[in-house]
Amino acid sequence: MIDMQSLARRAIVYALPVYEMARMRSSSTLRKTSHGDFADAQGGPESLRRWINLFSHSRRLLNASDRRVVTPNNDTLYTNAWLDLSDGPLLIHTPDTGSRYYVLGLIDMYTNPFAHLGTRTTGHKAQTFWVHGPQWQGQVPEGCIPVACPTHSVWVLGRILAHADEDMAPLHALQDAFVIRKPDGQPAQRVYECSVQPQALPNDAATFVRVVNHEMAINPPPHADAAELQAWAALGIGPGLEAPSDLGLLQQALTETLQELDTPTEADLQGGWKAAVEVIDNFNGDWLTRARVARAYIGILGAQEVLYLLAFRDSTGQVLSGQRNYTLRFPPGGLPQVDAFWSLSLYRKADYLFYDHPEQRFAIGDRTEGLSYDADGGLTLVIGHVPPTQPTNWLPAPAEAFYLALRLYLPQEVHQIKQFKYPEIEPVPSQVIGA
Repeated sequence: MIDMQSLARRAIVYALPVYEMARMRSSSTLRKTSHGDFADAQGGPESLRRWINLFSHSRRLLNASDRRVVTPNNDTLYTNAWLDLSDGPLLIHTPDTGSRYYVLGLIDMYTNPFAHLGTRTTGHKAQTFWVHGPQWQGQVPEGCIPVACPTHSVWVLGRILAHADEDMAPLHALQDAFVIRKPDGQPAQRVYECSVQPQALPNDAATFVRVVNHEMAINPPPHADAAELQAWAALGIGPGLEAPSDLGLLQQALTETLQELDTPTEADLQGGWKAAVEVIDNFNGDWLTRARVARAYIGILGAQEVLYLLAFRDSTGQVLSGQRNYTLRFPPGGLPQVDAFWSLSLYRKADYLFYDHPEQRFAIGDRTEGLSYDADGGLTLVIGHVPPTQPTNWLPAPAEAFYLALRLYLPQEVHQIKQFKYPEIEPVPSQVIGA
């Protein structure tokens, strides 16, 4: 006998990334262009019309005031676009970036980071990419680099290395040189009707089913998943299906699944660390990991480009909390080995966003100025709500639960093969708040 509750939870785990991508599209696309053109001049704040096939840019490093991207970084400027390839291929023009690190990560509607354009893969020179959908067939124009996309909807998430104290004007000019055009050279931007508001959390079964069924009709699931989709049709989940009249089963499954996904998992590396994901370009059937990524840090790129290490617990297995202070020590010669840069960021567990603090320090890394190194050459960082006597190496934390993300951009092989020894997150017993 089929366990319908288990079937429903499996379907929700599968479809959740699609829902979160739909939310991200309405959140990160523009209502108004830089020239003042509205996607919906008559619509109010509830309008779902946005500009797509058009880059938008963050002109500063993200901080605690930014709420559109979960687990954001404080190292790069974001250059963002959503593509709709259902009408045919598009051209992406990239400028010469000199020696500055950059990447355009292309993510399909199921959150697979299927392509990376930039420093590691295509270099720094100006280039033109011919980006096409899954059904397109034809001749790629001379001088263009083809990029085949698994779905018609594609999120292009660009990251350009920036320093907090540098002149941003040249970086803004560099961002503006990233352009999307039609094959005839005309601007590709157009208005698109999104399927869900960004603030519509995935906790209502009726909205969830409506959105994922709509998006899967536009972006059909892989053929390899056809048998699963056929089984879920009885639940009303699938491309173009209508939601069932009785949503009780799906509502219960949705609530339980979200609770499971929000429960911290055990560390799989030493010291409290776990690899967020080790996907290269596709999750390859690991739907639970894919759902966790979509829930907590959507927009993650492939592990050869960026390796993400997360810590929700300390070295003793206790959940990280501002009720304690912690130390984290890299021994001499034990700093992360990367070909670009590394950084350690801290986020509130409640909403996966930066913690707002007067110090306005959201990350520490190899580009942080003024760090104090140990006498033997090691590096000890202090993490917590209570400031230490010497705050030079301090990463401020909220009073409640938080988590850490260690990002390694262009990680070297020692990280890829899991031979690197990550520093333990040690609680400081004498600094228990309220003790």
